[in-house]
Amino acid sequence: MDREQLRHSLADLIEQETWERPDDFGDGVKIREGLKLDSVDLLSVMLKAESRLGVSLDSRDFDKITTVGDLLTTIQRKMAARATGKAA
Repeated sequence: MDREQLRHSLADLIEQETWERPDDFGDGVKIREGLKLDSVDLLSVMLKAESRLGVSLDSRDFDKITTVGDLLTTIQRKMAARATGKAA
């Protein structure tokens, strides 16, 4: 899955969580301010992403994610590690 496909998938998950499709889902958009997701919303989106994409995200990942780009990069890194059989 390339970055744009992943972006679309995550936008779908956020829409399911908030009942609104993000207008701007660029890499620089802040998760909390730009998407208006609180910690609980972000955790729910991350759990859904884990299930849908087959990756495992932990609290260390959660603490590092402040922008859409951070979220995409983290998930892509996990997906690549899974594909090569290594832990990320």
